[in-house]
Amino acid sequence: MKPLFLVILSLLIAQLVCAQISKTHSADTSFCVPSVIGMPRTKGIILRQEYLMDYGIRSIAKDGTVANGEIGASSRLEFKMRLPIISKPGFALAAGFHYSKENYYFEKPEQPTTDVPLFSSMEDKSLQTIGGALYVVKPLRGNKFILLRLSGDLNGDYQMNGYSKTNFLQFNIAPVFGWKRNENLSYGIGFTYGNIFGRNLISPVISYNHTFTKNWGVEALLPSKVKLRYTINDRTLLYASTELNGARYRVNFGNAALPQQDLFLRRAAVRYVVSLEKEIHDWLWFSLEAGMQSNINFTLSNKMGPARHALIQNQLNHASLISFSLFAVPPRKFMSRH
Repeated sequence: MKPLFLVILSLLIAQLVCAQISKTHSADTSFCVPSVIGMPRTKGIILRQEYLMDYGIRSIAKDGTVANGEIGASSRLEFKMRLPIISKPGFALAAGFHYSKENYYFEKPEQPTTDVPLFSSMEDKSLQTIGGALYVVKPLRGNKFILLRLSGDLNGDYQMNGYSKTNFLQFNIAPVFGWKRNENLSYGIGFTYGNIFGRNLISPVISYNHTFTKNWGVEALLPSKVKLRYTINDRTLLYASTELNGARYRVNFGNAALPQQDLFLRRAAVRYVVSLEKEIHDWLWFSLEAGMQSNINFTLSNKMGPARHALIQNQLNHASLISFSLFAVPPRKFMSRH
């Protein structure tokens, strides 16, 4: 029954999202519409499974102890959905929900050595994120618009005794002020405050969407993501992208060698990915991704702060990446009404 429920829920959300898009685009053309020609339809719900395969890890403790290991695979399951709340010509508000779970699987050495506490602890630990977001679109008359994203996440081991859920809470805010020069070009500037490279930082943001020809375009949110788009036809899209990816988890491994109960695991990496998005049936699509991940930061510490203060620093080799996803978009019959 669960797959059937997911399909029905996908259709419902896709129809709600498309209703929002249709109203926003058609009610008053004097308001600026941020999207450009060639951009794909809004994703209302996403279910994604990702794998990183067979990469080495070198663990360096604060006391100088070094341990080498091999991660046979790491996986990440992700679910996202977005629902419209308010849809008016001059204002749109949507709410989102997301959940993800990461797991690491370590290879057993042929000749057993001294157990590495971090490796054995991560083998049995699911790193989870659950959260919500608000998306605000404020079109202005003429060629200007304002975008705002507010989000809050619970990251880590929620079963830690003695800690309330607020101890795992992380916030992110990202306002952008933009201009739409024509139907093929829009851009904006702003900032984001939140978890970047596993730390809370303020960073400038540049949004840039440009469709060059009928087939080629670029979708960028600098410095975190750049996607080069090639439209094979209206049912098939091909992307080449570069993305910065990071997270921070509050954990309790509970090992004798790691006796502290309040620890922070941070990770950050850059990804190079090629992806194919293909329509299954109008509103239901699937995506295949393949590429490589290059590690920037992977540390365990007992407090917030720079990576150099970490209890354990880890060096990860490059890893091959593959992912599969299903997602729902607005049906074409709704999109053709504006």
